[in-house]
Amino acid sequence: MENSFHIGQLIRITRPASGYADHRIYCIVRMIAQDRGPQLYRVKNTVGGERVVSAAEIEPAALTAVP
Repeated sequence: MENSFHIGQLIRITRPASGYADHRIYCIVRMIAQDRGPQLYRVKNTVGGERVVSAAEIEPAALTAVP
């Protein structure tokens, strides 16, 4: 399976499970290996908030984004 995102990439969360879009900038800090299902990523924002998201919930941040 080819990954569409990479460690260190800046992203935005667009469709979280909680139901509202979080437009803060996050950085992918780890890819979580799985045998089945979608690729999962551990992401972190600048204030230390971490969460685990799937590729369907995120999109690349703008090229001008600053973490």
